[in-house]
Amino acid sequence: MSRSLARRFASFYFLLLFPVGMQTPYLFLFFKRQGFTDPQLGSLAAVTPLVTALSPPLWGALADRFGDRRRMLALLLVASGLVFPWLMLARDFALALALMAIFALFAATPGAIADAITLEHVERTGQDYGRLRLWGSVGFAAPLLAFGGVLQRSSGGAAQALYPVFVGYASFRLISAGWTALLPPSRGAVGARVDWRAARVFASPAFLALALCAVVGGGAMSAYYLYFSIYLDDLGLADNLKGYFWAIAVAAETAMMLGVGALIRRIGLKWTFALSLLGVTLRLFAFSFRLAPWQIAVVQCLHALTFTTFTVSAIMFISRVTPPHLRASGQTLWLALTGGLGSALGSKLAGVAAHAHGLQGMYRVFALAAGLALVGAVALVREPPGARGPRAEVGSDQAAVSPKG
Repeated sequence: MSRSLARRFASFYFLLLFPVGMQTPYLFLFFKRQGFTDPQLGSLAAVTPLVTALSPPLWGALADRFGDRRRMLALLLVASGLVFPWLMLARDFALALALMAIFALFAATPGAIADAITLEHVERTGQDYGRLRLWGSVGFAAPLLAFGGVLQRSSGGAAQALYPVFVGYASFRLISAGWTALLPPSRGAVGARVDWRAARVFASPAFLALALCAVVGGGAMSAYYLYFSIYLDDLGLADNLKGYFWAIAVAAETAMMLGVGALIRRIGLKWTFALSLLGVTLRLFAFSFRLAPWQIAVVQCLHALTFTTFTVSAIMFISRVTPPHLRASGQTLWLALTGGLGSALGSKLAGVAAHAHGLQGMYRVFALAAGLALVGAVALVREPPGARGPRAEVGSDQAAVSPKG
């Protein structure tokens, strides 16, 4: 991969994740300040993964079968950017729920299609996917730091104080849509029928074991994404400081991106995945206590495990078992299963548990669920063939192999 092309991919990931760094820490804090209850917050958080369980496979199949995948990617980016600002006007729960569903229809899939495009090109050169993807982490962190000088310097303020989040999200989604033209063309099996023989890999025991543990562990982690900013608000931390604690997590994530390929070569995909679930268990259990700011900063470093090792090990697993012409379909199917089913259940149950037991009790329950997922991963998940060795690099070329054994 030429340096110019690598810079284009890195810049795209930066632009792709920049608006997500605005949305993730502040959207549900905005809804909380709008007066929505904990069960309603759980429902609002659950609707996105519920839609994610259905829409990404459709968009992925369309991206694979109808020409250049960049077109579908740009369309989804534009649509999500145009819908998101309307959430500022959602005072009624039913309207907010409907708008979240429409937003999720377009917003959940771009990352998976972008990964499919990237993996198609890095495979040819042995480029490290993690070193390109880390620029997305940098993009996620950038607005967290920038908002330190934009948002109010107090906690518990009005919902209107968070309006810059919505304007910024829309602006950068449109910019990233334009940037897709600078990426190389990426075509699936244009006009081809569904490859049912290749699809059988998703019914294999090895894949199902990984998926089950990911659904439970990822679902438990959804409690963090839903309630972390609210947790900080309860501790009295100002809005302009909240982003810094998210940024610490992204810094840990970025550092791990540099070394996750070497970690996978040393211990394999199975144990890298299990390590991520250990991080989820420890992190959620820690938040079941009222921590001092310095303690929160330390715990946030576990994001290196709960996000980076979890995401990269899963993406590599799918890349190894999915034929190249169905790469977008494979990534979006995985997103639908883990980010869809797991996050939907986790978000809804987190709202119910927080209402019944408070934030600390909720985090303790979800730490237990993550611990069970860890036990399942150690006992059930099997290493896919070809996952180790000197050439087992993140994003390296692996033919579509069956995950037997």
